[in-house]
Amino acid sequence: MSSSANRREQVRRQQEAAARAQRTRRIVGIFAALIALALVGILVYALLSGANSRPSTNPAAAPNSPTTPLAAQVTPERANADRTALVVAEGRPGTPTLTLYLDYQCPNCRTFEEGFGPMLAQAARAGDWTLQYKTMTFMNDNLQNTASTRAALAASCAADTEQYEAYNEQVYAHQATHEVRGSEGYSDELLRVTIPGAVGITGDALTTFQACYDGRATQDFVTAVDAKASGEVRGTPSLAINGKVVDFNQVKPFTPDNLKAYILANA
Repeated sequence: MSSSANRREQVRRQQEAAARAQRTRRIVGIFAALIALALVGILVYALLSGANSRPSTNPAAAPNSPTTPLAAQVTPERANADRTALVVAEGRPGTPTLTLYLDYQCPNCRTFEEGFGPMLAQAARAGDWTLQYKTMTFMNDNLQNTASTRAALAASCAADTEQYEAYNEQVYAHQATHEVRGSEGYSDELLRVTIPGAVGITGDALTTFQACYDGRATQDFVTAVDAKASGEVRGTPSLAINGKVVDFNQVKPFTPDNLKAYILANA
């Protein structure tokens, strides 16, 4: 075979190899795109369906309460009339009451708080509705620790300060990146020193807060809120309008503006 024929054959083989490589890249790209879309769909479904569900009672699971309370029990001043929630802001007379169910170790609760919490709180402060939080502690059982209870205790102790909302945000900001069964979750140092310092709880207010936390002075309140909430919702995050749980799948697309419109239309 002549050298010219050899060159033509070499060029033909190179072109075929390039074409095969291009087809392979196209196929890989298509599969990668499909996988990415599937993962996004799974994440959205998990949030909208409240993937962090309360498990059935397990006697062998870690207790929801760290230990016996050390101090006389008190009810936070922000508690609602029936002592089953903490009130973030009161709406005008005749406006609906929104109840947000949460667990501080629930990843979907953090996602919901970051995306929808500001809208819910701002509208409540504007008087559009009353917003209250019912903090649950079932993630203790899921993760075999007591961090949900300790975070709930700390937040309820912070409820009588001016920094309750900021404290709530900071607890979520320090949530573990990954759920690890048996991990400590939130440390006592974080809850009683680091976060109060970050949100401006100082002086006598800090002394009172830490005494409340160390003595678990709101433990009866926290336990009662969790018991009441567990009979009302199947998982967190959940939102109820005047006691009726919202089906987030009915809010399309699921955005803060659309959720606000849905709440006002269904109040």
